[in-house]
Amino acid sequence: MTDWPVIAIRWALYLDLGLLFGIPLFALYAFGNDRRGFRYLPIVPIVRCLALAGLALTALGFALQTSAMVDVSLTKLDVSTLNMVLRGSALGSSVILRTVVLLAVLPATVVLRRSRRLGAAIMSLGGAVCMATLPWSGHGAAGEAMSGWIQLIGDIFHLLAAGAWLGAIAAFLIIVGGLQAAPDPARLALSHRALAGFSGTGTILVGILILTGLLNSFFLVGPDHVISLGNSLYGLLLVAKLGLFAAMILMAALNRYRLTPALDRARAEGGEGAAVGKLRASLLIEGSFALCIMGLVAWLGTLAPPISA
Repeated sequence: MTDWPVIAIRWALYLDLGLLFGIPLFALYAFGNDRRGFRYLPIVPIVRCLALAGLALTALGFALQTSAMVDVSLTKLDVSTLNMVLRGSALGSSVILRTVVLLAVLPATVVLRRSRRLGAAIMSLGGAVCMATLPWSGHGAAGEAMSGWIQLIGDIFHLLAAGAWLGAIAAFLIIVGGLQAAPDPARLALSHRALAGFSGTGTILVGILILTGLLNSFFLVGPDHVISLGNSLYGLLLVAKLGLFAAMILMAALNRYRLTPALDRARAEGGEGAAVGKLRASLLIEGSFALCIMGLVAWLGTLAPPISA
């Protein structure tokens, strides 16, 4: 039977920690030395909310996963059982590290008020460490010896690249969304510069996702099971994930080669409202695809991969 509460918590954690890593990272490479960008992207309240949500989701997720591990209902879990799993399992170690880092991220937001780039770097690093704890209790930690480490590292980089892309989409939506509320030439210029500058970063992220995705497929699917992917729920979900990923690449290409240049022309010729509206709609579609992919990843993590058959 599908454990939907566990899947839902996993999905929420992927989104929460991905944004915690990706949004401050976006500020680092997109704004450069332009302090105005931090005015249009309120990182401090965003990161504080994400860190607090991460703490709550981590606690609830740990309780749900422990309940499933010891096969008792959530209401019958006792402190001794939780303590045993917390101290004696990879799941417990990942929860402890993630909790410590999330608690450290909260006061680190104060640094942003004195040094924006340093503060953003600290917050993004904290998000990266938190994301790296997610594969510890999943398929990424199932390997052994050197191949196990390669699988785990590949899984971590796959998640980090996904989080960076998700954070960029969210940041773009926040910045571009403000243009529809009120005209702002400075915000418009920053939006175009950030969009144009993301092209190189986006290409790197896509490359990392493809390479690490192939690596993970080698360990979890195996060459002998590729043809029979359609015979299992895991295979069908994986195919759906790949289809959505391809759609995201197409949407990103549309933003890069059509909508971003159109926004630049609109700045010079006027009528930027229509260009902003099209760009925002495209980003919303791309973000919806990302949400669905994260949901599929959360579901896949609860299923036995084909290689184990």
